[in-house]
Amino acid sequence: MTNKTSNGKVTTDKLSDQGGIFDVVVRPMFQQGHEGELCSWLKESCLIRTSLGCPQPNCENKTLAWSAARIVDKYNWSCPNCHKRQSIREGSFFFGLKGDLKNCLQIILAWCQNIPIEIVASCLEVKEHVVKKVYERCGQVTESYVKTHPEDFQIGGPGVVLIVDEYPGGLMATESTTDVLITKKRNNNFHSILCIAEASLVPPRMWLHMMKSMPEPLPKNDNNNCEQKCGMVEEAMKEISQQVLPGSDLIANNCARCCNYESLQDLKQYRVYSVEQLQKLDKSYGNNLMSNLATIWQIGVAICEEIQESPHSVGQQIISSYLWRQRFGSVPSTAFQYMLNHIAECYRFN
Repeated sequence: MTNKTSNGKVTTDKLSDQGGIFDVVVRPMFQQGHEGELCSWLKESCLIRTSLGCPQPNCENKTLAWSAARIVDKYNWSCPNCHKRQSIREGSFFFGLKGDLKNCLQIILAWCQNIPIEIVASCLEVKEHVVKKVYERCGQVTESYVKTHPEDFQIGGPGVVLIVDEYPGGLMATESTTDVLITKKRNNNFHSILCIAEASLVPPRMWLHMMKSMPEPLPKNDNNNCEQKCGMVEEAMKEISQQVLPGSDLIANNCARCCNYESLQDLKQYRVYSVEQLQKLDKSYGNNLMSNLATIWQIGVAICEEIQESPHSVGQQIISSYLWRQRFGSVPSTAFQYMLNHIAECYRFN
């Protein structure tokens, strides 16, 4: 949350996690003269090192001393033998980031709340690239967490209706985006994404997966039938089986290449329905159904379009950041604490 002054300028004195650890514990340590207290708390939270050995060969990994210093962090590590100094950020999330630790923590909180970079930069009176770097690092943390804890992001369950589609190639991409996507495909900046959404939730809970496999023609037998599934279909079926709980009701279409209605028939742990079949039962000639699907996929399409606009290396971070906020960011009073815990897990010290 931000606050506007009488002259219209946005300030961060009201940046808040609504009574969570930032408000109760962290913000009071931002006062001048409390830098030592803040560093002690960062140590206790495993966000910076509690000890460090000297890297100089002659010092034989001698333990460095914690020393006051006239630098932005107010402290550093110093070797009592060779007097070499090292940053207290060494090996941590904060290493290489610009600005003081107070700003870094506020930017992490802003990331949890998905506040735009330009607004945060204006609030903290820092350059946008400073905020962007912290945001990118938060994205890396979420990518690591989603990869190592996929069970936290499973969706569905007995009787839960899930929509399964592919972007683009299924029913998600609108006609207005088709030409743009074709251009991106020619420029080799084109990503197929498996998309799964719980239909009953607003906003819908989703699982998104960037496909690694590419569409490929398969050899056919004498009856002109393919005897095996292409790698794209196999990858999608594996992903669905891992992330969708048994007993779910899946709704798929005939257009998607990697997850169409026919392919999903092989997943016996689910009941599978066809969009095209449901359209025939829709008294509005399918218009209501397609309108509902478009509403369900609004957020998913926006994420997929953002991925198409981004380098391939950033695509997974965009997905992971969304999944993380979906799972941990919905309650402001706990999101910041979760993020700090996951940062500590990602940057473990020996």
